[in-house]
Amino acid sequence: MATYEPKNILITGAAGFIAFHVANRLSSPNLKFVKGDIGSADLVNYLLITESIDTIMHFAAQTHVDKSLDNSFEFTKNNIYGTHVLLEACKVTGQIRRFIHVSTDEVYGETEEDAVVGNDEALQLLPTNPYSATKAGAEMLVMDYCRSYGLPVITTRGNNVYGPNQFPEKLIPKFILLAMRGQPLPIHGDGSNVRSYLYCEYVAEAFEVILHKGGSWSCIQHQDQKGKESD
Repeated sequence: MATYEPKNILITGAAGFIAFHVANRLSSPNLKFVKGDIGSADLVNYLLITESIDTIMHFAAQTHVDKSLDNSFEFTKNNIYGTHVLLEACKVTGQIRRFIHVSTDEVYGETEEDAVVGNDEALQLLPTNPYSATKAGAEMLVMDYCRSYGLPVITTRGNNVYGPNQFPEKLIPKFILLAMRGQPLPIHGDGSNVRSYLYCEYVAEAFEVILHKGGSWSCIQHQDQKGKESD
């Protein structure tokens, strides 16, 4: 497989946990940080054009399940609308050669204790909270822009990540802080659900491999099929 070499990369959500580690691994002397909102079409279009962006690694999202249950509209705004704005900017500028969309394995729903480790990507999506539902919705938009406009996309569905600089609202740092204070550790449901974890540096390494070696989803075959259906 040929190695993909990006020229200029936009990493959304680089102030967040996982994207920070990815940006740090890929960092170069000309790294530039821009504080902004991917929901701003003017800003996104401006950045793609002025910075000659040809590659996007889309990490930006609201990710905390508990918060999604309390304020689901914010998750719709950030995870679905924000992704849609980004995709539309890709369509308008027509210069993106690789779009890596970072989703989550939570789109598959809950994993039971006796379940086989790992999920087949062809499994039905059964999100169980506003966070995973909005991530699934964002995936559908990404797939549509691939099918309808030929955007070369790669979608990842990683599991939970842990490591340095993680927000204290997340499970592992939260439990550590609660345990240090002698406070009870909250468990959702009956305790039968399980979680898998990856260390953040390993995840950053994986995204570097995906960036250079990952195969984008074949849009051409779907566009051909679409043409046949309309004949």
